[in-house]
Amino acid sequence: MANAPRVFRQKERRAERDAARGTNKQRGYDETWNRVSRLKRSQCPVCEVCGDAPAVDVDHIRPFSGIADPLRLDWDNLQSICRTCHNQKTHGK
Repeated sequence: MANAPRVFRQKERRAERDAARGTNKQRGYDETWNRVSRLKRSQCPVCEVCGDAPAVDVDHIRPFSGIADPLRLDWDNLQSICRTCHNQKTHGK
């Protein structure tokens, strides 16, 4: 059996990275966002990227830079999206 590369301090590095990002609310995903997201998914329940799966997320087409950025809640900047397409877009997976 081949030896797997050792990953040192993986949990600690992940915790540090998450702490630096801030909370969901600090990043602009508050109750207002939750209402807009639910409304978007109710009006567009199928993934707008693949058109083949239920939309479970709402994605920003163009990233927004902070809670005061008008792109955050701009309806034309949002797309209902399935988990697979969202992961591919966001994480390249």
